[in-house]
Amino acid sequence: MQFIFNLAARAGSLLIKRSPEMQQPNFLAEKIKRGEVKKILLIQLQQLGDNLVFTPTVKAIVEHFSHLHIDMLVNTVGYQVYKNIPQIKTFYVDSTWYWGKGDRKLLPLLKLLLQIRRGRYDLAILDVTCVALKYPVISFLTGATFRMGLDVNHRGFLNNIVPPFHRDKNFVEQNLELLPFLGIEHASTALWLPCTESDKTTARALADKLKQDPSDKLIVIHQGSNWSSKQWFAERWIELCRKLLDIDGARIAFMGVEREREQVERIVLELHDTKRVFSLIGKTTIHELKEFIEQSDLFITVDTGPMHIGNCTQTPMIVLMSAIDKEDRWIQASERVAVIRKEVECKYCLSEHCPLGTKECMSLISVAEVAHMAEAMLAQDRVLLRKK
Repeated sequence: MQFIFNLAARAGSLLIKRSPEMQQPNFLAEKIKRGEVKKILLIQLQQLGDNLVFTPTVKAIVEHFSHLHIDMLVNTVGYQVYKNIPQIKTFYVDSTWYWGKGDRKLLPLLKLLLQIRRGRYDLAILDVTCVALKYPVISFLTGATFRMGLDVNHRGFLNNIVPPFHRDKNFVEQNLELLPFLGIEHASTALWLPCTESDKTTARALADKLKQDPSDKLIVIHQGSNWSSKQWFAERWIELCRKLLDIDGARIAFMGVEREREQVERIVLELHDTKRVFSLIGKTTIHELKEFIEQSDLFITVDTGPMHIGNCTQTPMIVLMSAIDKEDRWIQASERVAVIRKEVECKYCLSEHCPLGTKECMSLISVAEVAHMAEAMLAQDRVLLRKK
């Protein structure tokens, strides 16, 4: 099937030629200035992390073009990310479109696309993670006059405005490369997950409930991932927690979704400390989780969606990163963010399950080094560390 898609993409790229004029960086910007682009449709139909690395670009667009009509085509995950952005007028939500194999249903999406076509959009913009052939096809079917998105391996042949693709840039930076085509020259790289006052109040109440004293150290852990190749090991989480509990005033809260409940409950049960270790599986929305992490002293996670939620905060965090993907593609180390990643010969496998069955890149991450890093980050001045 992949061969057929590649063949179709190659044939399409030979048959459909783009206007050189439309590839000029100032083409769309001039159209917008002259009032020829009035309605914009942003498209993001992927996972939590893919949506969050698009948020700096979305923020720049909605703030720069508050006078334009801006809508979004999203799945249920994307809707949760963007729903608190008031500048987005309408959300077209496909509740049956997911990233996983066998979970895509085309009929509801086609119905949405018919509705979108009636909206007569001037410009559709694809996030740079949407490079598979289906996404430019979806953009084309919206009927938008101009369709901006990448063209990787000829799969974006239906996009008629194509920014350059830089493999050496991370996804946030690559998304920001879309902005000069719109006449936006400068934008922050900070991830953006706007929350309500209710989200903040709920998170503060939850944090206060877990802390027995204001000086207690609240450590939030997210140990799960959809991909087994990114997961650490239950016995190591248990050993790590025992070391963390030796820190004076330590309180540990495990976060996660329902499918991770059994894994977390096993860890919590092994620790035998219900007064200092808590399972908050399924207790928060993504916005409440963001604010709860903001209230904490340290966030420890693997490479998964909540990693990006943590990166929306100013809380110090430690990421246990597998080697299945390129360094720095999804998150970058900083004074606030410590990334523990091991170089192995089998790196860049991009596999959901370890092809060798060893998970060497994760097994090389020791409990001792994670505990040492956690102690060091907790010992630093929290205010100064956050400012850095």
